Amino acid sequence: KNRAFTYIEILIAVVMLGMVLIPLLSQFYIGFKGNVTSELVTKSVDLAEELIEEIRSKQFDEHLYPEEPVAFASLGIDAGEDANDRRTFDDVDDYNNWQKSPPQAVDGTVLSEFSGFSRSVIVDYVNLSGPQWVHSDTATYYKRIRVFVLHPKISQRVLETIVSDY
Repeated sequence: KNRAFTYIEILIAVVMLGMVLIPLLSQFYIGFKGNVTSELVTKSVDLAEELIEEIRSKQFDEHLYPEEPVAFASLGIDAGEDANDRRTFDDVDDYNNWQKSPPQAVDGTVLSEFSGFSRSVIVDYVNLSGPQWVHSDTATYYKRIRVFVLHPKISQRVLETIVSDY
């Protein structure tokens, strides 16, 4: 008796192997895609945290708390500060409406490992109302800092913190 495989047996084995490998390989692709997304999310959170810490290192306001309420429109850069040079920012609200793409270090150096990302900031006065912070149209002892990080392949990430003049 001859104990070799026939063409039909080999063909059946190849078809069965293909039927098993295709779903397996698709799982590898899904896993790889998940890793890429996870890496982008991690990078976006790192970018947001870095900027929030930079902002929190600034003083609450460059002036003493005003006796008269200050309009919300007064938030933002002041005379002598340059929107393109964060080194000139001296208080938290100088970052209001700031945005940059691609992300840069405080000295203006482009962070090349974060290409495709953009960052923006909104700073506003807030008050505590029940269990949550709400926007205030006048100056308070609290400012909310929201850092937004955007990348075309993931949903926008937002980190938020409250700073106080106390």
